[in-house]
Amino acid sequence: MAEIYELPISFEPRVASEHLGRQKYTTPGRALGELVANAFDAGATRVSVDVEANELGVETAVTVTDNGSGMSFQTLRDRFAVVGVSPEGDGAQHFGRFGVGRLAAHRIGAISMWLTTARLPDGTLQENRFALDIDRPESLRVQSEVASASAETGTSIRIENLNDSGRASLQPTRLANDLRNQFCSFLLGTADREIVINGEAVKVREWIKQEEVEELTLPHDIKGAAGIRHLVLVSSTSGSRFDGQILYTAKGRTVHWEQPELTLAPNYLALAECDYLDAIVTSNRESLIELDEGFAQIRERVLDQVGAFQVRLREDRARRFIEVARERPYYPYRGIPRDAVSAASQALYDVVLERVHEHANLERMTQSQQAVVFRLLRRAMENEDLLEILEEVAGLSDQDLEQFRRVLEKTTLQSIIRLSGEVTSRLEFLDLLHAMVYGEPSRYLRERTELHKILEPYCWLFGERFHLATSDQGFRKVIAAHRAEAGLPEVEVAAETPGLDQIPDLFLAAQREYGAHHPTDHLLVEIKAPKVNVGTKEEAQIRRYAEVVRKSPEFDQKRVLWDLYVVSSDITDSVEENRNQANREPGVLFQWRGMTVWALKWSEVIQHSRDELHLVSKHLERKSKELSVSTFLRENFPSVLEGLAQRMGGDPN
Repeated sequence: MAEIYELPISFEPRVASEHLGRQKYTTPGRALGELVANAFDAGATRVSVDVEANELGVETAVTVTDNGSGMSFQTLRDRFAVVGVSPEGDGAQHFGRFGVGRLAAHRIGAISMWLTTARLPDGTLQENRFALDIDRPESLRVQSEVASASAETGTSIRIENLNDSGRASLQPTRLANDLRNQFCSFLLGTADREIVINGEAVKVREWIKQEEVEELTLPHDIKGAAGIRHLVLVSSTSGSRFDGQILYTAKGRTVHWEQPELTLAPNYLALAECDYLDAIVTSNRESLIELDEGFAQIRERVLDQVGAFQVRLREDRARRFIEVARERPYYPYRGIPRDAVSAASQALYDVVLERVHEHANLERMTQSQQAVVFRLLRRAMENEDLLEILEEVAGLSDQDLEQFRRVLEKTTLQSIIRLSGEVTSRLEFLDLLHAMVYGEPSRYLRERTELHKILEPYCWLFGERFHLATSDQGFRKVIAAHRAEAGLPEVEVAAETPGLDQIPDLFLAAQREYGAHHPTDHLLVEIKAPKVNVGTKEEAQIRRYAEVVRKSPEFDQKRVLWDLYVVSSDITDSVEENRNQANREPGVLFQWRGMTVWALKWSEVIQHSRDELHLVSKHLERKSKELSVSTFLRENFPSVLEGLAQRMGGDPN
């Protein structure tokens, strides 16, 4: 017949001291966090941690003090001395879950001395002293007495005989970083709670510049509330202040953190909290959290929402930075864009400026340094070396550069910007020239030493196809330049050739690429000071130039088309009659086969150039509208373009 026995189950004391204490916590900082959590569970509003060190800087003792409710002798007997006791109440607002938090002291040091003061139901204060010794875990010897009426409730734990393993993590700076990681969410949510390390508060709230809270979208099979707190700090999260930029929390305490592969703003911090994480900790699966399928789904949703917030953050920063930048005196665009080309140019400039700022932080530069960067970027756009500037100054990734390259190659936007800038510059020069030859300066402007020198760099004034071949050179030099431009061999000019001592002001030759219509167009220009009207004397002079060209065998008379201009501010009546004959184009004085001689006013030359430039400007504007700035800029920097659209009262595209 079988016998039935009842055997009592007993536990070796080292199960508590070693497995639930010394070996349970990965670092002394985590164990210390458990003691801090117990203090907050006891209603403490302030927890002070003081680390002592010897003359060599080696940590020798740690004291944790709180102003919580303390523990009476009855609490020590019924709860503290019982390993694994359940939390009081439903535990919804408590960190403690297993009733073993006090054993965390063993991870820090071999001996801990406790002093706790509690208020009894009759109102008196009771003070209890005891020690926890890792070598004698089987008993708790408590000294209990009535405390003075002036005493305050709370608990103080002094830990000595520190474990060598992880002692360095108890350095005050590292400890502050560790506790900031563990209790960041809790401290943010409870403004009246405070952790102090060696007299210095663990700061969280005052580091925050911007905060946004949103609901965390969870898969349908994961129940409970969840949310993400997006924080933008006043300084970077680097420097070991946080172990990662995403902290996963349960009931305010961090249970896991990570540094994702996402590109996050350096001063960004995410706090993700949900009931499911609390369930993981309650079931003692915290160390295996990365293997949990539910956490994997939560993590995926967190990364999605963090990534979306980064986009919003970059857009907001771009908008704010560009708004400030546009007020700077060295910002190159003033007022509302006057046309589509200007809008496209400004949009591209703003985007490039924002990307450079993102990598180089222009706001940290001085005003003079910013001015240099602003102007260099404008010049880079106009000179079509924008990609080189972006690569060297902004440090863009190969992917970013390739995107910009496709934009510029596909749309030729940068060429439009450069040409538009050139058109604007030329129109400004025409305005200046008109003021000089018809305004007050015309009375004093000299022809050879002043007006002539001003016009030399601006030969496009007489036609886009022309370039300067000679300036203020005799006909011998003109002949040599003509033959070189026409591809003819050099010749020795006969000394007796008539008129070679004359010196035309400008000799212009057509660019080779214009050869489809005019293979080798040549133009001689005689400039007169504004106060000198074109009369019979000037008419005779330009005719003498024509005779030299027509009668000198060194000039090609068959393949070259010649025009000769005499230009001044006004024309006398007699010459005016000659240049307006019925059978000739207005302005023509003489005409032979392959050669036309003109008498022109500066106003006519200037207006003709203006008309051509306006046609180019209209073409560029139409082309810019077709290009619509670019899909890349619109998708990646919508805030910049939206701000520009608001200033224009519509869509810049």
